[in-house]
Amino acid sequence: MYADPRDPRHEALPPTPEELDAWVRREHERRAAWLTGPTEAEKDAWARRYRRRAALGLAESALGPSPGEVEQWAQREHQRRQAWIAGPTDQEKRDWAGGYRHRGLDAISEPELPPTQNEIDAWAERERGRRQAWLDGPTEREKQRWIHRETTGFGESASSVPGIDTDLLDAADRLLRETDLAAKGSLVTLMRAPLAIWSYFVRSGRQFEEELYQPPPRRRVRF
Repeated sequence: MYADPRDPRHEALPPTPEELDAWVRREHERRAAWLTGPTEAEKDAWARRYRRRAALGLAESALGPSPGEVEQWAQREHQRRQAWIAGPTDQEKRDWAGGYRHRGLDAISEPELPPTQNEIDAWAERERGRRQAWLDGPTEREKQRWIHRETTGFGESASSVPGIDTDLLDAADRLLRETDLAAKGSLVTLMRAPLAIWSYFVRSGRQFEEELYQPPPRRRVRF
């Protein structure tokens, strides 16, 4: 006997306010550590990736990175993170302006004219505020995402990665939903396909018989 998934006894309980507050504190501390990092664990992870690339011949040296190289990477990464929170940089502004016409996951046409400097500055200010909100967060929207994820047990915390736009997260949610529907639709189609193919063969056979045994048309004979 199978348990009814709609039975409330089998539904996952949402996290308590205390659990939510604890997650908010941990996530806030994690983001602050990311900004001041890299941490020793991140340095070790980078060194392992370097050794894997070296084994495949993709790194500059076949040997693992030296402590000095690890520290040089850590300094560059630290500067990159500081520039990210203070940004957008001039290069990011140029990239945004270059993709102005073709941006949008919903295939909505953008204006043909390039953005003005005021529009670029306005976007940069919004992006700077979004990055600062990420550092100060989690925001209320991120809290709701975490509650949903903890309740349903579905999805990973993409919002924990800095630099990901919330519009992209929404598009990812839609894609996941459409993927789920497509999988269900494929299952239904495969279940119905044999019957549909059989019905098509029967109709084709009936049409063939009608055409084969149909009496030829009468022709008028001239005298």
